[in-house]
Amino acid sequence: MITRNHLMGWAAITLFGSTALSAQASTSFDAGLSLVAGLPSLTSLTHSSGLSGFTAEAGYSGKVRNSTVPFRLSVSVNDLPGKEADYVKNDLLGVQVAADIYTNIGLSKVSIVTGLSLNAWRWSYQDATQHVDTRMKGAKMGARFGFDCAVSQRITATLMLQITELGTDKQSSVAYNPSWLQAGARYRF
Repeated sequence: MITRNHLMGWAAITLFGSTALSAQASTSFDAGLSLVAGLPSLTSLTHSSGLSGFTAEAGYSGKVRNSTVPFRLSVSVNDLPGKEADYVKNDLLGVQVAADIYTNIGLSKVSIVTGLSLNAWRWSYQDATQHVDTRMKGAKMGARFGFDCAVSQRITATLMLQITELGTDKQSSVAYNPSWLQAGARYRF
């Protein structure tokens, strides 16, 4: 059985094992913006529907040392604002560090993206009488799966499913693991 500690270990190896990565000639920096559509695990918390926020990111791409395996390291901000429901509003703001591996699927411009992430969250809760900002303790794990499609030499269209840990509500009775789809584009410098 895979436990949270196993996932944390794999994420640490993936994210912080960058000493095994080399800056070869095919490396590049990029920046991107994606729109977020929340899945039920996110919308049940934020009460938002349709477009549920955005993700802004910066990344570094290259190849794993002594191989042809492409990877990407990225840092992003996930802004997931809520809508008021029954006089309660929950907003989420997250910072994410991610490591992705790319797999060619036989189409020259399309790749499958799989990766792990570490997330830090700020949960803003507001009701009729109080407004509380809570920084969730500890790094939270996440998994990523998606597709990249090269539109041109500099622009890549992206579609990504993100699943992350968040924590529990104020009564420590409900655990939240928000997930969402994001679609956007990145510009390579």
